[in-house]
Amino acid sequence: MRRLRSPRRSKRTYNALSGVNRSKTVPQEAEGAVEAPGEVMLLSFAVRNHRSIRDRAELTLTTTRLRTARPPEDDWKPFVTRVAAIYGANASGKSTLIHALEFMRAAVQNSATAWGHREDFPHYPFLLEDSFAGRASEYEADFVHGGVRYSYGFESDASGVRGEWLFSYPEGRRRKLFEREAREPESITFGRTLGGENSTMRKLVRPNALYLSVAANSNHPTLTPLWRYFVRGVEFVLLDEADKSARVERVKQWLTNEAALATAVSILAFADLGIEGVAIEEKELDQDSEKRFVSAMETLYGEPRPPEYSARVMETQSKVLTFAHTSGAEGATKRLDIDRESSGTVSWLALAMPAVRAMRAGGVFVVDEIDASLHPRLTAALIQLFKDEQVNAAGAQLIFTSHDTTLLGGLVGDVLAHEETWFVEKNASGVSEVYSLAEFPVRADHNVERRYLGGRYGAVPVLSYERLRDALTHRAS
Repeated sequence: MRRLRSPRRSKRTYNALSGVNRSKTVPQEAEGAVEAPGEVMLLSFAVRNHRSIRDRAELTLTTTRLRTARPPEDDWKPFVTRVAAIYGANASGKSTLIHALEFMRAAVQNSATAWGHREDFPHYPFLLEDSFAGRASEYEADFVHGGVRYSYGFESDASGVRGEWLFSYPEGRRRKLFEREAREPESITFGRTLGGENSTMRKLVRPNALYLSVAANSNHPTLTPLWRYFVRGVEFVLLDEADKSARVERVKQWLTNEAALATAVSILAFADLGIEGVAIEEKELDQDSEKRFVSAMETLYGEPRPPEYSARVMETQSKVLTFAHTSGAEGATKRLDIDRESSGTVSWLALAMPAVRAMRAGGVFVVDEIDASLHPRLTAALIQLFKDEQVNAAGAQLIFTSHDTTLLGGLVGDVLAHEETWFVEKNASGVSEVYSLAEFPVRADHNVERRYLGGRYGAVPVLSYERLRDALTHRAS
């Protein structure tokens, strides 16, 4: 089983004229009892042979000042970045990198349980070269949990898990907790320091199930907290228009207590959306509505849902979330329910509420297309909140993709540091490559936004207006 490490990259320069180149998390209340995953920090995520990512690509969230496997006095916070912004042209592979991380979390969460009926293992190989279709894909994450660094990863293809490993670095040196060399559970070996009934749990492993998932499902004393980090400590948010109805429902579920409502009012007031208050109004569902709802749930899931589940969801449906607006001429207060609010209002709440929860509980907060329906100043403010140690006391991390170049240092100032800025570029072979702005010689007087748009760092579309113009003119004639 091979595990590759990325070579040290040399400084890159680009000539501007050379033509270079979703499992959903279950919503929780944004306030109140939120189970924190503990002191956790993602150090890096690497993937290979996943959609357009053919070769190993790595997103690193440690600073260049960290030159050892263990920081001085085991204090990781000064050496871990809290923000990673990912830029690139359309179809460059930005969302592919996010999808790979989301898939890794889904596999850890579901392979021993929800995927139990499957005979195969989900596989998303690079398809532009036939030789990669049958090769295993690789996913690996380095993270800190409880002050200890861990490295966990697996290799898989359509037939199942080809390899799996978990190492810890309690004294700065690698220590094996377990390692798997093949699909068969007999290939799993354990380190001397890993407690628990591992030999018994190993017998429960299927070829298409991860041992970490199986062990957590059996309440393994050491591995369950690490499993919980992936499942509850990493959250994904979608802001695209197709997801609006789902976002509305998530916001309604979050705002079910007074503390959450108070936070929402502050968040909305900050965004200058013209909203003065938020309230939840109860509406009574008649028996016909309840019957139609239960029938719809059975159709959706293919079987009747437990009564307590249906009751809980119907309770949410019976609550109407309203927003107070002041009428300009009359000065009167008008209330609108959330279904009549703008996409911008819903997007801001759907993003900011779980972000607040993450900053209070810790973990990794991942957003694809963070600038969808949001003004650049709002996006910049959210980033600054994650970087503010007083607000983000738990050390939560924000990973996002964006096309908003003002964050690189324009109208909203220098929001992103060089080590926080990443690019994804698809080369002539259709392969997505991931690299950091820190790999380029950037001076203090450089306008990073202008240089990026000019092609100095790559990861921008190479457009030929004349070619398109000639083609359209020819068709019109």
